[in-house]
Amino acid sequence: MCGNPLSPSVLPLNLFMNNVRFGLDLGGTKLLGLVTTPDQNILYQKKTLLPQPVDLNTIVRLLAAMVADLQSGAGCDPPERIGLSVPSPVDVELGVAKHLVSFGLENIPLSRMLEEKIGRRVVMDNDVNLVTLAEYHLGAGRGVQSLYTFYPGTGLGGGYIQHGKLVRGFNYTAAEVGHMVILMEQNGERRYRTLESIVSNRGFRSMFKDALKSGRTSILAGETSFRSGDLVRAWKSGDEVVRDLLTFQAEIQGIGIANVINITGVERIILGGNVYHKLKEELLPIVEYTARKYAIGNGMDDVEIRLNELGNEAPALGATLLL
Repeated sequence: MCGNPLSPSVLPLNLFMNNVRFGLDLGGTKLLGLVTTPDQNILYQKKTLLPQPVDLNTIVRLLAAMVADLQSGAGCDPPERIGLSVPSPVDVELGVAKHLVSFGLENIPLSRMLEEKIGRRVVMDNDVNLVTLAEYHLGAGRGVQSLYTFYPGTGLGGGYIQHGKLVRGFNYTAAEVGHMVILMEQNGERRYRTLESIVSNRGFRSMFKDALKSGRTSILAGETSFRSGDLVRAWKSGDEVVRDLLTFQAEIQGIGIANVINITGVERIILGGNVYHKLKEELLPIVEYTARKYAIGNGMDDVEIRLNELGNEAPALGATLLL
């Protein structure tokens, strides 16, 4: 049986049938679970913080506890298959998380371990793949058959859909756009850099530190971490270091998009990141101009660069779409 403890009087009766979907999102610091109807209306969700540090057995125990919490909170029996999002390349056939870097774990049969705890089939995939799947069906990707996503955060993740299907690659590492290598000249020297080493929070911190070492000043000097609000505040105050670095990141992001267009020829690009949302008018034109400048011939004709539409629930929503 299935019920909705939040608003049973306004939902149609077919929502109470036992055909709901459970999606789990394992992040580096938190665990999010949600219950949706088949048309992706969220019936119930819950978030819990992970203890730090956390070991594998604790992760599995907390995932199983989340399933029980979703069952209790939504009043729904778990379906026969549950979707799981993880921050790792995933062998989707074997249910193995290949590199759970956030936890220092490799080649973990996480699907099977959780299945043994909850008595349900667990279908697992990479978190950015599932964000991409959710955006394709429910967000900024609606209306096209092919797209590519860029999600700058601590690192830089990507996802790729062609003909309406996720492209995972032979070794399940397709769309790892952050590891794209680019050649740059700095101070007369040639250096190979990954896209992620520039277009990410980690990349910003590294470049910011170098700028201060060179004698430049910023209102954010002394900060050890930067929230998007800090960067927006510095930009609007005229902070030249922050403006230069965000502009440089936007240009390199555009080069990354041009490379993807040249290789895949997708119809749409989806760009994530709070800074791009908050400085849309300032940074998106830089991204778009650079992408069009370096894309082949007519490669960017009628290709839209859109900001992502879904929020923190996107990986778990994508996990429900695996079922």
